[in-house]
Parts: sequence; structure tokens; C-alpha cells
Amino acid sequence: MRKGKITRREFLATSGALGAGAVLAGAAGLASAEESRAAAMPIATLGKTGVKVPILGMGSALSVTPVLLNAVLAEGITYLDTAQGYMEGQSEKNIGQFLEKNGRRQDCFIVTKCEHHDAASFGARLAGSLESLRTEYVDLYFLHDLGDPGRLDQEMKETTERLKKGKKIRFFGFSSHHGNLVPTLEKAAQVGFVDAIMFKYNFRDYDNAALNQAMDLCAAAGIGLIAMKTQGGAVSFQEGVDKFKAKGFNPFQAALKSVWADGRIHGLVSAMKNLRQVQENAQAARNSEMGMEERELLLEYAAATDHLYCRGCGQLCESQLQAPLQVADTLRYRMYSENYGEPERGRALYAALPAEARRIEGVDFSAAEAACPHRLPIGALMREAAQKLA
Repeated sequence: MRKGKITRREFLATSGALGAGAVLAGAAGLASAEESRAAAMPIATLGKTGVKVPILGMGSALSVTPVLLNAVLAEGITYLDTAQGYMEGQSEKNIGQFLEKNGRRQDCFIVTKCEHHDAASFGARLAGSLESLRTEYVDLYFLHDLGDPGRLDQEMKETTERLKKGKKIRFFGFSSHHGNLVPTLEKAAQVGFVDAIMFKYNFRDYDNAALNQAMDLCAAAGIGLIAMKTQGGAVSFQEGVDKFKAKGFNPFQAALKSVWADGRIHGLVSAMKNLRQVQENAQAARNSEMGMEERELLLEYAAATDHLYCRGCGQLCESQLQAPLQVADTLRYRMYSENYGEPERGRALYAALPAEARRIEGVDFSAAEAACPHRLPIGALMREAAQKLA
């Protein structure tokens, strides 16, 4: 099903295994919970780790309740992704309490992350995660949003080897939606001790030549690749979404399917906030092939909205500003607020930025907009973000 990288042209030209008779996921409607769970959740081998994981993982930055976790595990979604900072530490605690109470720890592949990137802190802070998660080990321990290739050095290698030898972690890697993602991926492919990476990847990235080359290197090195931020802003631009939904098109499921279509990707993590999202995503995973019409609608949707989606390459536009604004971070927080339905999180993160990074009055964005390879109206987006997040 997933035999290699695809370009937009190939994506459009490939009809998929369902052929001309494919029914759009949105038009088909949701199956009942019993019907959805009757089919096994597809699995994939996570790179050189040799471990089998479900192709759909649960992200827990937004909400982790016993009801939601019960639904997730019932669907066969046993890859649970959390972080030390999610929900101010409560995410790890909620998962740990649930798994201990229900005796499900051994059924799950647990991933957590540390935002401290120096080797000493990375190793030391694991103890707190293990206590919160009520487990003796985590399956995969990540450096959180890594953008500095230099952190993948000999000291980090020795730290991860020590944690593995002590049976505190099984595997090591990092997550990243950083603007410096590509060189960090390239370094990971060289060093030999990175087991897995979770990174921003979605249907809008098909023609990103640099990212594709870095992904090829990681795949050749046997690194497990997990996608995140897979919706590509698919819940934004409501007028555009409504237009496509009227055609029986579910953009959320289609965005997931487009990621699974890439043979280098072993799985993806999705932040599912309610039972409907769990069931919709599980249904998409079990029917992950795309028909031609669905592919065409997804590309039509992408073309209609590409100019409003920030890829996070802030180093290109921010260097052209005469003010220390953090464009990529600000627009990401705007996405949290508008796209993910997390206005409080978006406002809190925006408020935590330095005052000078939020001072946009009188700033000329014309040079930054000219430097943006996707021609985003950066000035308008930043002013809108400041108004809504302040």
C-alpha cells in the first residue's frame, strides 16, 4: 500500500487500490463502534526497532480522560504520545493513572518527550516522567521539538545508551516542527543512534524537495518515521472546508490517508479530543486507500488554501524584519487557537512570548512577505493573530 514517496503529480495520477468504485469516506458515513472495532487496526514496523506499532497514534496534548483512553484502546490505538509539558504535566499523570488502574501498560507503546535538550537534563528529567506515567520504562523517549543538529552528539549518544542499559527507555529519538527540521533530520541519519523521529508532515509537503531528500536519508538509515501536524490546517478556512464537504468530502480523513500513502511513514499521531474524532480517525486508518476523486478533491483543497498555511520556516521571513518578531511561533499559536479549537492554549503561549516579539505596531512586513516561498500575507495574518491572541 505504501511503497515510497509520492509527488503531487503522482498522488493525483495514482487511483489507489479501491479504483474507480471507491466511495468517499465522508459520503460513506461513520460506521457503528462495533463495526469499526471488528476490523483490526493496521500496524507497521517502526524502522530498525523491529517493533510493530499501529499506524494511528493518540496525541495527548489536548485532552486525556478515562473515557477517551478507553475508546482509543478499544479501537486498537495503543501508541500513546505524551510529553512532560503537556497540560502542565497532567497528561502524563492521567495516562499513568489510567493504565495502572486498568492493567493496560503492557498493551501500550508509550512515548514521552523532554523539552530540555542538554544531555544531562534530558537524562535526569526522565525520572519524573516515569513517576507520572507509573511505569518503570518508556518505549520511546524524545527530545521535544529539536531544531539543533548539534544536540545529536557523543554526549547525547552516551546518555541514551545509559538509559537503555538501565532499562529506563527502549528507544530514543526526537520530535520536530522546527524551522530547522531538514538539517536536523539529515544529522539524525548520520549519527546512527536515533531510533525514531516524529515530525511535521502532511499533504502540503509533497513537493518539498529538501524535506523529501532528508526523509529518504532517514528511511535508508532505518529510522522510524512518525508524522504529526498531519491536517495541514484542514480544519481552518471554514468556507473552503464547507465547500468541499458539500461534495461528500471529509478533509480530515483525507489528510490522514494522504500521509499513510507515503511508504516512508510508519505511522502518525493525531490529537483526538472526542469520541467522534477517535472513531473517524480509526475508520480512516482501516480504509486508508484513497480513490481518485478523493485525491483530486484533496489537491483542489490544498491549492485553494496553501497561501494561508504557514510551514514554520520562520528563518526565511523573520530575518527580513526590522523587529524581533517570532512569525512562525505566532502563526502556530494562531493555528492552535483557530484550527485545533484551543484558544486558551494559543493565548497562553502567545502571552509567554517576549514583549518585543508581540509588538507589531508599525512593522513593515513587505520584505518578509517577499521572502516567503509560499507568498503568505504575513502582515495580515500576524495582525489578526495579535488581535485574537492578545
